[in-house]
Amino acid sequence: MKILKYIFIINIILLSSFAILKAEENAEENNEEKKGFQSVLDNRFFSIGLFSSADSIKTTVNLEFGFKIMKYNNFQIKSYTAVTGSKIYDDSPQMYQLGLMQKFTFGGNDEYRGKISIARYGFAFASFGFLSFDADRSGKFLFAKPYYWEVGGGAGFNINVSKHVGIVLEFGGGLHMVHNGKELGYPEKINKAGFGRISVGGRYYF
Repeated sequence: MKILKYIFIINIILLSSFAILKAEENAEENNEEKKGFQSVLDNRFFSIGLFSSADSIKTTVNLEFGFKIMKYNNFQIKSYTAVTGSKIYDDSPQMYQLGLMQKFTFGGNDEYRGKISIARYGFAFASFGFLSFDADRSGKFLFAKPYYWEVGGGAGFNINVSKHVGIVLEFGGGLHMVHNGKELGYPEKINKAGFGRISVGGRYYF
């Protein structure tokens, strides 16, 4: 487990560094771009996304709302908030999750310039939510204990196919934990575990 954590941290650092270096490279190649801080209120300020994720613990459907919070030269930071619903890989008992995920992306200019383009970025995220069944298999009200949380990061790609549409592909991982999960009787892979994750979907930009 410790080795996986170190590998995960190193990969996040390398991928985030790559996204930043790529943003700087693009800025040098596009001297016509405005310098310094710029308005984020462009034609890609706000987006709605729908995508699915699969990791070593569960499958998830995400409904995402995002907007730009900073634009400096060719470097951008975006904020994404997603409502997430998951099915855990465990049928004894069957367990589901409902939660919120907050994600920040750091990368190059993400704009459509009349042709298909790829925007690369690194990201960090945190999630919080609820499990829908108790360890003794009795049903419970969804917005009650136990709670779960996740933290992690990774790297992603926006494949911009039109002015308003982009395809999302993300790779990452992190740490998943159920609060007091051991005392509640949840298996170790659900109570506290590292995971890798891949996400595929789309975003619509306004």
